[in-house]
Amino acid sequence: MTDLKKPFARILVPIDFSSAADDQIESGHAILVDNQYLDYAPASRRALELASNLARLSGGTICLFHVTPQLNYNTLYAGTSRNIGLSGDVINEVHRVACDTSVAALRVLAGKACEGIDYECVARPGVALYAILEEAEAFKADMIVLAASGRSRVARFFVGSTADRIIRQAGCPVVVIPAEVPA
Repeated sequence: MTDLKKPFARILVPIDFSSAADDQIESGHAILVDNQYLDYAPASRRALELASNLARLSGGTICLFHVTPQLNYNTLYAGTSRNIGLSGDVINEVHRVACDTSVAALRVLAGKACEGIDYECVARPGVALYAILEEAEAFKADMIVLAASGRSRVARFFVGSTADRIIRQAGCPVVVIPAEVPA
């Protein structure tokens, strides 16, 4: 049950990032992590800013969360009859390194956005929808602040929107930050 004095004491903020393009690096929007430049979507930055402000007001904690790709679905591309040489140990090591790198990237972002508040940084492999819902439950989130992906309505119709499904399935309030700010 949510403490009435701290209604949003535990806020989960899923953060997505990708390799930065040259123009993002040149403009100063990318951040350097482990000798590689990463870029966060503007909506992710706005989501973290809102969550940070709410946490400051409530004295709460933020969990920055990133989902890395799951590699054990490689048979989808290679077929079950071909052995492409990825043992369970290799897959586990790739997942471990991906999570370590992701947590380092989240810490850099948190260092800029979470001054004066408590935060955690967590990363794990999985499917975004399920991983976010599971992490919200494990973190005992009072709120999820989620950046919209910015896909077109047609793409959402055929693929399904992760944000839409999180809104319907989460056990706490969900705030969705639009991909683009209207002019």
